[in-house]
Amino acid sequence: MTVVWFRQDLRVADQPLLQRAASLSRPVLGLYLLPDHWLQADADGMDRLGPAKSAFLLESLNDLQAQLTQRGLALQCLRAEPVTLLSHWHARQPLQVITAAAQAPEEAAMIAALRQAGIRVIEEETQTLLAADALPWEGSFPATFSRFRRKVDSRDGVPVSQPDGPPPSLTAAQSLPTPPFAELARELLAKRGQHWQRNSQDYFSLHGGEQAGLQWLDHYLFETRSVDHYKQTRNRLIGEHYSSRLSAFLAWGNLSVRRVWQRILDYEAGHGANPGSEWLRVELLWREFYHWSLREHGARVFHYAGLNDQAPRRPEPATSLAREYWQRWCQANTGLPFIDANLRELMATGYASNRGRQNLASFWVHDMGLDWRRGARWFQHYLVDDDVASNWGNWAYIAGVGHDARGGRRFSPTRQCQHYDPEGEHLHYWLPALRALSARQCLSLHFSFGQDDPLTDYPAAMLPLPAADLKLA
Repeated sequence: MTVVWFRQDLRVADQPLLQRAASLSRPVLGLYLLPDHWLQADADGMDRLGPAKSAFLLESLNDLQAQLTQRGLALQCLRAEPVTLLSHWHARQPLQVITAAAQAPEEAAMIAALRQAGIRVIEEETQTLLAADALPWEGSFPATFSRFRRKVDSRDGVPVSQPDGPPPSLTAAQSLPTPPFAELARELLAKRGQHWQRNSQDYFSLHGGEQAGLQWLDHYLFETRSVDHYKQTRNRLIGEHYSSRLSAFLAWGNLSVRRVWQRILDYEAGHGANPGSEWLRVELLWREFYHWSLREHGARVFHYAGLNDQAPRRPEPATSLAREYWQRWCQANTGLPFIDANLRELMATGYASNRGRQNLASFWVHDMGLDWRRGARWFQHYLVDDDVASNWGNWAYIAGVGHDARGGRRFSPTRQCQHYDPEGEHLHYWLPALRALSARQCLSLHFSFGQDDPLTDYPAAMLPLPAADLKLA
């Protein structure tokens, strides 16, 4: 029997796992495993499965099951540690496993353990533009994105192969018995995702799954041609089409990055390339950069010192103050409106804009002075589009322990708010208590350290900002 073990590649189109399964001429069983360790809380009480992620994952699995059922195949969705379950099945019925190539160290460890248990594991590239056997650089991995881009985007263009054709015909295998230590995953996901908010003002009124992803991709590119203004609008904070909204579909593999890339090229062939379409492809290369960086650097990506030889030296707040910072952060009650608005959006919807995420990470690292890895894990819990490589790579970049040649980035919350939310539209949407205040008055609250606002009951800022942040236009 061949088990096609889906992970972050929940689709049937452009699916190398199914193409490879067809070449082996054995009965096929589809499998998705929700690892037990995803549900284990860390020291801060955070696990990897927040409400938005749970709901979107459940929708993606339901769509995948529908697509496989149309082709006569079954999909088992279980909560269990992959090595434990697959080894248990293999001891009773020999099987081989086809799954995505490992990226994070924990994935490589699981695949190594399966092979040690005598299971044949076949790895396929399902999450990247580039093929592992044809990388356009020699020797060490490029140290910065600009060097990576020059290597990848040569005169002949990015070496991306065409997406695979329609899914092949496969012979279905019978579902395997659920052992006592495993349980069905869908009920757990439904319970965890029941409080996820959706409305058109937020990033995610979209549903998970391959069909939803394909529809949105064509809507964004061809029906609305919103990609034309992507470069101008991508840093906005609110609205339906300011961003491509492709990140969750890519993170869960509802869409392959090769298919998205090809559809952008199709758009450019019909309507002409423009700064928006070209910049969207640049953003896909950023994603690619972090994926190959994770493979290259492995566990170092998750160390406090990151890719540096020495850990950064920053003053850390006293334990009691750090505890207060953490509590007020988790309540989206820092007293700094720009930070609180982005926190509330992220916790309610599983999303914050790219600009919002950068500012939250900067505030955590450079103003609160906390360990950047705790912030990355906090994001990992909430983000509907959690992508391990991109999330941890971006946090390390802000903290100055990643691929940033300048050694870290601090963003001024006040200047960022003034520039990217000048009318206070985002602030007023997420902070109803401030709707009676002008955007300028909201800005002044960032400097309220030590004094609550008697007009709004809005809390005082939990820490003072640097004097340079006071310089408002």
